[in-house]
Amino acid sequence: MTKKIIATISILAFLLNLVWENAQAPLYQGYSSFWQHLPICTLGALGDVVIILVLYTLLALMHWNPAWIVNTSKSDLVWLMIFGVILAISIEWYALGTNRWQYTSAMPLVPLFKAGLLPVLQMVLLPAVVFYLSNKILICNVK
Repeated sequence: MTKKIIATISILAFLLNLVWENAQAPLYQGYSSFWQHLPICTLGALGDVVIILVLYTLLALMHWNPAWIVNTSKSDLVWLMIFGVILAISIEWYALGTNRWQYTSAMPLVPLFKAGLLPVLQMVLLPAVVFYLSNKILICNVK
């Protein structure tokens, strides 16, 4: 079951994050076209899969159950959002501080943290969507 959970999460996370990465790409300096940035966005989406798998693992450790996803609760969503915000802001600070990327003036910022709002929302919203959809897919396959 754990392999099926990880595969389901990974596929959904990759697809959803690839769309998100490409949608927000014009808000980063150096963006010129979809096709030029598709490889960069694909790498970003793969990194996002790793982040979402880390979030899955954190909750699995909290529950002492790798199959926690088939019985999620509201508190799981709260923890996901908390961990997601912390990870996203940390990654954005690191990347901005090391000049891995820069925003255009069109990128809305989280005021207190000066991190891009869209990448922070990405790690708040998409993990919850991925886990919700994974839950639905896994439950349907069990019945």
